[in-house]
Amino acid sequence: MLKLISHRHAIRILRRYSAWIDTVSGRYAVPSAVIKAILYKEMINIDILDPLADLAVLTGLFHKRDSSVGYAQIFGRTAISAVNFAIGKGLADYASLGLPAGRSLDPGKAEDIRLMWKYLRKNRNANIEAAAMNLLSCAQEMTGRTDFGSFSDDELKLVLTRYNADTDHITAYGEDVFRLSRQFGSGSGTAI
Repeated sequence: MLKLISHRHAIRILRRYSAWIDTVSGRYAVPSAVIKAILYKEMINIDILDPLADLAVLTGLFHKRDSSVGYAQIFGRTAISAVNFAIGKGLADYASLGLPAGRSLDPGKAEDIRLMWKYLRKNRNANIEAAAMNLLSCAQEMTGRTDFGSFSDDELKLVLTRYNADTDHITAYGEDVFRLSRQFGSGSGTAI
């Protein structure tokens, strides 16, 4: 399948958003290296079918309501759940995220999914922030805690796996992103 973002382009994107990734890392206590590893892995796997899926969501073609979007390749419904998790932990609120603040967004409501999806498609900073919130939510689901500094290697691999798949065992994706996070954490992430 034809990939749309090369290794070099992904690294340039990570450099461009490095300050924002560090800000988000501090806000949610998710290591920058972990966020960068997820973003890198997701970006280099964006292929020619991704814009077609986005077009189907935009136009309602085939009644498609959601797809993975942006650098973080996050679904609208997943982002809503992650945002609601962060809000529940007192780490964010709808207004500070630039979202309508009158009510909670519902990951089961088509209009809320569409609102979030369009927001994440248009706002790259929000897309990256949603990745960090989703990592927190995945951590809580898989380990019962959100302190990334306390995770064993296998626990972190499980959290990273969960970002991409609804499973309770470590996959090749989790192994790969774990390796990438170590490279980004060592400062050699630009030479992957």
